[in-house]
Amino acid sequence: MPEFSSLPPLTCLTTPHSAHLLAEQLTIGPAGMRDWHSISVLVARNFPLVREASLGHWLCHQLPYFRVARLGGHQVVGILHAQPRQDTGTLWINLLAVEEHLRHHGIAHHLVAHAESVCRDWQCQRIGLQCATTNVAALHLYACHGYGLLSESTTELGVRVVGHVKILPATDAPHSCPRPTVRLDARPLRRLYRLCYVLGYRHRSPVPR
Repeated sequence: MPEFSSLPPLTCLTTPHSAHLLAEQLTIGPAGMRDWHSISVLVARNFPLVREASLGHWLCHQLPYFRVARLGGHQVVGILHAQPRQDTGTLWINLLAVEEHLRHHGIAHHLVAHAESVCRDWQCQRIGLQCATTNVAALHLYACHGYGLLSESTTELGVRVVGHVKILPATDAPHSCPRPTVRLDARPLRRLYRLCYVLGYRHRSPVPR
């Protein structure tokens, strides 16, 4: 799989000016250890219920499931954590966030479109997620991309959420240019990540414990 994806056309709230800006400067690709802090900052600002232990586990043991959006090839302005669940054939979006001062420029739309582009690479046929009922902008985002509403429920922490799903048509499968399945890093490497995280980064993480 190439390191960075090509960008699809923008939709909904994106203006022609921002579309041109992002086409020139925005790239989306796999995250690395150097992105731990940028990811943690965005999670701390946008997901107050996520705890350091959970995010630390994802960063160390599921790093290939993270994607970051960069401006100019360097600055991380958005994140996506999408976890494939082969038992149900669903790519589950756990985290999607964009820097607040750069919202309404189409970055979130690109991240959603990117998740759909790699869904088949991860052997999944549908994408699922939950969104808080109070997050009006996110609800509009997923409606723009054709996600259907499943049901409304309350999490263990008392947050009302709406389940969304989008089934990708069979024609989306990359038959003409198949790419290898995204796999987790080998166990020794994940242990090394954990060691580096605990000894070198955990005390600096802005995500609450």
